[in-house]
Order: sequence, then C-alpha cells, then structure tokens
Amino acid sequence: MAAIGWFGLHLLILFVPRQNFMLTAPAWMLFHGVMLRLMFLLLSLAAVPAMAQPQAIAIPAHPGEQAANGPATLNAVLWQPAGRGPHAAIVLMHGCAGMNTRAGQPFPRDADWARRLSALGYLILQVDSLTPRNEGSLCGQGNDRRIRVSVERARDAYAGLLFLQTRPDVRADRIALMGWSNGGGTVLWTLSRESRARPAGLRHDFTAGIAFYPGCRTLSERREPWQPVAPVLLLVGEADDWTPAPPCLTLAARSGGRLEAHAYPGAHHDFDAPDTPQRVLRGIGGTASGTATIGTHPAAREDSLRRVPEFLTRVMTAR
Repeated sequence: MAAIGWFGLHLLILFVPRQNFMLTAPAWMLFHGVMLRLMFLLLSLAAVPAMAQPQAIAIPAHPGEQAANGPATLNAVLWQPAGRGPHAAIVLMHGCAGMNTRAGQPFPRDADWARRLSALGYLILQVDSLTPRNEGSLCGQGNDRRIRVSVERARDAYAGLLFLQTRPDVRADRIALMGWSNGGGTVLWTLSRESRARPAGLRHDFTAGIAFYPGCRTLSERREPWQPVAPVLLLVGEADDWTPAPPCLTLAARSGGRLEAHAYPGAHHDFDAPDTPQRVLRGIGGTASGTATIGTHPAAREDSLRRVPEFLTRVMTAR
C-alpha cells in the first residue's frame, strides 16, 4: 500500500503542471529529482524486514523439577527469525551470573549471539535458571552450588527443548544447545549419554552442542570416557584462569571424535564478549586464588563468530 501511495504521488508530480507549484523549470527539475530519490529510499527501506525484538515468555519447567518441588515455570526470552519456518532452533544457557545484569539488562555477550544467530534464521530461546529459583548469581559459590549443571540446569536445557518441540514453527529434529562458562558446563552434562535429566520417551534429542569455556575437570577425570549424544564444539582460551583449557583438551581427546575442541592462544574467559576490557574479577568460587580474568580477545572473538555458524550448518544439515 505504501508503494502504491508513493507511486501515485510520483505520477502526480510528473503530470500536474509545474505552474501549479509556482516553480521555474530548473527548480521544478530539482524538486522532481529530490522526490524521486526520496520515493526510492522509502521503498528500499520498506523492503528490508524489521529486526525481530526479543520476547519475554514463561515456559513449563522440566517434569523432574516440578516433582522435586522446583519451579513450575522458567523465565525465557524468545528471538523469532524472519520467515514463517519451520526453523532450526538453539537453546542458550547463560553463565553463572545469570541471564541479566544487576541492572536488569541482558548481558551483551548473550544478546549479541542471540541477535546474530536469529539473523541467520535460527529461532533462539534463552532460558533463565536463576530467577525462578530466587538466585542472583552462582559465581561466588564453590563446588557445592545449589543449582548444579548436571541436575537443575540440565533439566532447564531439556525444558527448553521440550517447549520448542511443541511449536509448529520449529524443526523438532534440528535444535542445538549452546552455553557459556557455567552454561557451557551445562551443555556437556546435558548431552552426556548418561544424563539423568533426559526426559523419558524423548523422540528427538539435541542435534548439536556448543560450549564456550566450560569447566571440564570433573568429566575429564572420570574413569569411563565422556560420550555425548550429539556432536559438540568446545571453544576455550589458553590463558583462561577460571575454567582452564587443558582438562577440556583431555576431554576432547577421550571423546572418540564427538567433541571438537579449539583453544585460542592468549585468550581469557569471556573472549567472545563484545567490547569488554580485560579485568580481574574477585570473589570467584572454584578458583584457588578466588579471582578470574575476563575480557574480549578480538582475534578469538572473530574466529568464534565464524566457527560457530559453520559448525551449526555442517551438523544441522547432516542429520
């Protein structure tokens, strides 16, 4: 309708005598050129699809959580891609600090990835494990955390999967799991063949996993090698002093080729976060010093922005 309106206006400008506009011939030609350019500009803008805005929703919690007197619903954020679908989808699991900052704003790293992946055509679901359980942060807690990657958070990941599989605009057999730090550990424990969070009678499990700088020590030291139910891409910094790289490389070597691990020289925790100056955090649980270094590593970030979509395309289309 807008195009018809501007086309009609253009015809009006062309055919109404310029005397009615009280313009000289040069001024009339200038006026006509400006209006023509304005028309094409507006038409080109109208042809570009609007960026989908994230939508805050609530999803049913895992049946195991409800049976254990856990939350009945989980907070989540949905990023809808352009087009009718059905779309491949990705469940995103936040780090130990939660889905939002203390000011209530989305963490730039998570939102940046959600926006990028949605623009590539994936439907994105961010799942909040902390707010429904009245937790503000897990970062200062040690190994006795009340919300565990192998139990509560793994259940939350499957709650996201089950929710997405009810949507007609999602490919039920094309859903990946992706997370950072504590959320990266959630990816590893959720996709383990021995995961106790896996719902009974699940027809389609996660298609792929992407784990950014997860804690790998416990899984790498198990007597029986860890085996995932789907291919996993693991990205970690060689200089990470929060979740060190060596246990993750050991885990990859024992995975039978199901875990692709890449360590970035000189990169610390949060290397993929946009525009984050390097700094040392204090009061960190799980490290001997109680500190951890975080910050953007431009080369590692750039490589991960390329490597993750390539991995998803390869794995999602192979099944």
